[in-house]
Amino acid sequence: MNKKVIIISVVCLMIVCLGAFLMPSRPGSSVIINVNPGMTAREVAGVLKSRGVISNEKLFLGLLRITGGDKKIKRGTYRLNAGLNIFSVVGKLVSGDVLMVRVTIPEGFTAEQIAGLVEQKKLGDREEFMKIVRERKLEGYLFPETYLVPLYSSEEDIIEMMVKQFNVIFTEELLEKGKKYRFTKNDIIILASIIEREAAKENERSLISAVFHNRLKKRYYLESCATVLYVLGKHKDKLMYEDLKVDSPYNTYRNFGLPPGPICNPGLNSLVAAVNPEDTDLYFFVSNGDGTHEFSSQYRRHLKVQKNN
Repeated sequence: MNKKVIIISVVCLMIVCLGAFLMPSRPGSSVIINVNPGMTAREVAGVLKSRGVISNEKLFLGLLRITGGDKKIKRGTYRLNAGLNIFSVVGKLVSGDVLMVRVTIPEGFTAEQIAGLVEQKKLGDREEFMKIVRERKLEGYLFPETYLVPLYSSEEDIIEMMVKQFNVIFTEELLEKGKKYRFTKNDIIILASIIEREAAKENERSLISAVFHNRLKKRYYLESCATVLYVLGKHKDKLMYEDLKVDSPYNTYRNFGLPPGPICNPGLNSLVAAVNPEDTDLYFFVSNGDGTHEFSSQYRRHLKVQKNN
């Protein structure tokens, strides 16, 4: 046997042996693997071996080192098949192909409601979520959207995801339009949050915005029931006279101007409406009880509408 044949035979043997390691040894059922923060590549290999995902820890670690993946394993919860091709295992861990949970945050949800939803989905602790929101004053900045949240996300991870989306949505154009009314960024978000809670119909957002803009110009109280409900912390179909006396800077029946912060997390349409009020002389609106409102420019007519409703 000449030298060339020997070399070819050795190479073929190596390929066969390597294939035995790299290809699935058997079709296996899926298993759930947690890669916790701070776990070393060796610890991950031990878990994978014990759960039957890989058969050779040394080969797995060697492949990680060769590809530079030993420092790039992403934390999270993975669904992996026992006997899976080792290249696929490495690829999933390095790319962070973790299990996701779909979470839809409705427009107008308060931070408290979002925290409750996060806890309901078993993605985090309600109190820890709210602690971060309060410390960073993020009410209004948690953008309502449908998110795919990695199963192992921390409360901070989820909050950062929502704030990042808010920063994408809140454009420089909105900020520039707000300057026309001497609004800061926070002013826009505050007014948008009130519009979000007051408006049930899309075509009324700009009208409700106009009412509040007109009242701000005249130095009238905003008299938004939504701000009182925010203080009360519960839903009521109809506010009583005593409710309007609640002592809080958020009570716009007792304090001039915008409240000190947003009362919910508004969607894009309410943010746009906040800086695009309808050109009208309306100063009042009353709910019709079906999601629509009756708008008035005169106080006398407003009182008549209130009485009839």
